[in-house]
Amino acid sequence: MGAVAAGAVFVALRSPYGAGRRPIIVIRNLTIVLLLAALAAPLAAQDAAAPSPLLFIERIEVRNANRVSPDVVIAESRLREGREYAEAELRDAATRLARLPFLLSVDFALERGSERGRHVLILTINETKPFFFLLDVVPVYDNDPLLDVDYSNDRNASGENLALGARWFVGRRGAVHLGFSGVGHDREFARDYASFAVGYTQYDLFGSRAFATINLKRPVEGFGEGLISPQLVVGVPVSANQTITLKYDETRFGEEKRTVLGVDYPIRFGQKVVSATMAYNTTNEPFFPTRGTLLQVTPMYGWTDGARILSTGFVSPTETLVQHSAYHTHFFGAEAAATRYWELTDRDSVWGNLRGEWARESYNDQFTVTELDRTARYGSIGIGYSHSLWSPEERVNGDSRFEFTARYSNRDIENDPPAFFTRDTDVTQVGFAWLRRSSWGTLRLGAGYAW
Repeated sequence: MGAVAAGAVFVALRSPYGAGRRPIIVIRNLTIVLLLAALAAPLAAQDAAAPSPLLFIERIEVRNANRVSPDVVIAESRLREGREYAEAELRDAATRLARLPFLLSVDFALERGSERGRHVLILTINETKPFFFLLDVVPVYDNDPLLDVDYSNDRNASGENLALGARWFVGRRGAVHLGFSGVGHDREFARDYASFAVGYTQYDLFGSRAFATINLKRPVEGFGEGLISPQLVVGVPVSANQTITLKYDETRFGEEKRTVLGVDYPIRFGQKVVSATMAYNTTNEPFFPTRGTLLQVTPMYGWTDGARILSTGFVSPTETLVQHSAYHTHFFGAEAAATRYWELTDRDSVWGNLRGEWARESYNDQFTVTELDRTARYGSIGIGYSHSLWSPEERVNGDSRFEFTARYSNRDIENDPPAFFTRDTDVTQVGFAWLRRSSWGTLRLGAGYAW
């Protein structure tokens, strides 16, 4: 969960201590170089791939579609009838469909078309249930309460740790959903909130294969009573495996009054975040893949407004000092992640991951009557291994596997002008988890240790 975007509150939430400057600067620069290399490598390999014979797809047919709209499946495959494709492109389309959260698996086959040289592409899908869940709980234990542990378990800076809800397809290209979502990001100046939400997704906008989702959400924890807040997500495919996703996310809480010695003090909070994610994705599952590459770069901008009581104290037996803060912040930054998955055997796979974030916040506090600029940096390197308990034939209905992970991360904060609180911490984490994916949802349970 991201830190509260308020300087005085930030100081209250995190204890001041310093770990000193370490060789992490070199590691951070190396991480950036490796990330850029990882971004370029698969794209270059794709361009260098040898051409293969083209197949003319006369028609696309979706089988076993009971609840899912066949038109949505075809749109999300990013294939079109009446065009030629290489066999590798058809396999990529099947893998692309397998990443959809409402499909458990997809098989493709070719049948003879109306005449020689024409084919019918058969997509046989295995649907998930209309009710779904995602539960990713791997608590990290440590012996030092001052460690800045990343509890998100999020390899790619994208996704939730908890989701529960239902989805119904309406019409040919629409879907209605409702449910509860937890938090998944670990950003520094933007905070995520658990919330209830109801929304609608329109697929294949204007025949472009783009989609748009609009949600109305109500946060359930934070700074008082949650208010209905909007969220808009628009995804635009730019190639077979690349997508740009634009997102506007607003979170609002109603103003409350807190009375101290007969004086009312307002308590409120609101946050808005705008982001654009550029993603390259060739993985084979939506949450915990075993093969492929996932690259993401997300620039973002946001702002917050709030008011709260920082502290109360007794100056004398008859006088109480109340420190009340009304503040405004705006922040901008970017996060990037690169994860590569390799299948060693039909049951064993390994992965390597790089993550990084840079953000800068300007904080203006009415109480201090000063403006404070803060810069945050985060970087991590992770590796993992997983072993499936099921054979490849059984995995058309899901998966059950064990996973081992290790991660080294560093996070530091710098204030401008310099303040008494700075932070530069590095953490090593190891973990073990059991993963189970079925038509009902995805479960990941385990534990970890950090030092």
